[in-house]
Amino acid sequence: MIRTNARTPIPQSFKEERTMRMSFRRTRTTAFVAIAAATALLTAACSQDSGTGASTPATTAPVTSQASSPATSSDAMSTDSSSTDSSSSETPSDTSSTESAPSSSGSSSSGSSSSGSSSSGSSSAPSSSSGSTGDASFTLPAEKPAGAKDKLKVALVRQSGIGDYFEQWGSGAQAQLKAAGATVDVYDARNDNAKQATDFDSAIASKPDVIIVDHGLKDTIDPKVDAAITAGIPVVVYDVAISNEKALYLSQDDASIASKILGYLKEQNPDGGKIAYVNVSGIAPLDSRDAVYKQFLKDNPTFTQSTFFGKYSESVASDTASEGVAALQSAPDTTIAFAAYDELAKGTLIALRQVGMTKVSVYGVDISTADIGLMTEAGSLWKATAATDPANVGAIVARAAVAAGDGVDLPSKMVIPAALITQDLLKEKNVTDMAGLRKALPDLNTPEYLGASWIPEITPGQ
Repeated sequence: MIRTNARTPIPQSFKEERTMRMSFRRTRTTAFVAIAAATALLTAACSQDSGTGASTPATTAPVTSQASSPATSSDAMSTDSSSTDSSSSETPSDTSSTESAPSSSGSSSSGSSSSGSSSSGSSSAPSSSSGSTGDASFTLPAEKPAGAKDKLKVALVRQSGIGDYFEQWGSGAQAQLKAAGATVDVYDARNDNAKQATDFDSAIASKPDVIIVDHGLKDTIDPKVDAAITAGIPVVVYDVAISNEKALYLSQDDASIASKILGYLKEQNPDGGKIAYVNVSGIAPLDSRDAVYKQFLKDNPTFTQSTFFGKYSESVASDTASEGVAALQSAPDTTIAFAAYDELAKGTLIALRQVGMTKVSVYGVDISTADIGLMTEAGSLWKATAATDPANVGAIVARAAVAAGDGVDLPSKMVIPAALITQDLLKEKNVTDMAGLRKALPDLNTPEYLGASWIPEITPGQ
């Protein structure tokens, strides 16, 4: 059942039990850290006594699923406004800088990543009932945790925008929650950061079993996540690079996404080219893709940036197109365009058409039925995209929330793999919409990712 802003308090005994469990985890983790430190000191002392002269204590493997204190994220948001603008002369940050550059396989803020692939639509599926955390796999318990509720109360705090992606994501999440018997209170700020902060406060006050955060800015979300965790409410966050490692941060593998599409771009343009770069700064997934793009330019000097534009607003495509016209007119030698998500790609296509640049090859990120139509229409410049199925991603986040609400101790971070989808593949398979794409690429549906026998399986998009 889906409803808006309902207020049904959970039983106090269940809340106290969960708070005690979270306190125990923190105590257990602190104890593990103390034991590891003492062991390291003892090892070093023994080494010195035996005359080995070792000055470095033995290393211990990090625990990726828990942390005793929040880590500072490298994806800090640079703005808290409702519209992010970019000039045609500068990238989100200085592309000439060589400091702290990520490797070409992706930035550390996005988990594991794969190198650019030329495969037209294949992706690496995670192992059964598991999800990639970069260094390890996480599996939900085979049985539903003892004492878990039959019907969870979920608060979904969204920062959605215009575009099919958000609609598909929401439908997938709500379908999975409904199948699991949960009730959902939906709060959607629609690009209003102040409203999202207020919505989050309302969600906490409603005392849900778990809170899902879908998009937003770090500066807005971070303190609210802290408040929810302090109140004993588990939090699952999608695509906001939060600092509190007691919450689960889920995202697409944005480094891998950028590597896949840029790898294909390079394959299709072996002699290099001049790239119109279309992106905005201050949004975690776009910042991660930006880091990979910068490293791509450093590693491939035959590719240079001819211009930069992009605007994140309530009308991304049209506003980006307006900026793009002026930027492209100032860079008539552009041969390639790389847009960091699909609404930016749409704006790029509009701008290219308006200035009469019909030979530029466009490469994007994300996929929807509207995107498929644009990629397969006669004379389309949009050659490829790297993407997940948004409905499937929403369902994965929902399963994480069900598990968290039922008391499962989740990792602090997980990433969702993506596929490379080319124009040639879509035409070869006669794909005209997302339903057809799911049939052509069944690996886009990953029920095993955070799946369990006690969470009903759904088919996203149906």
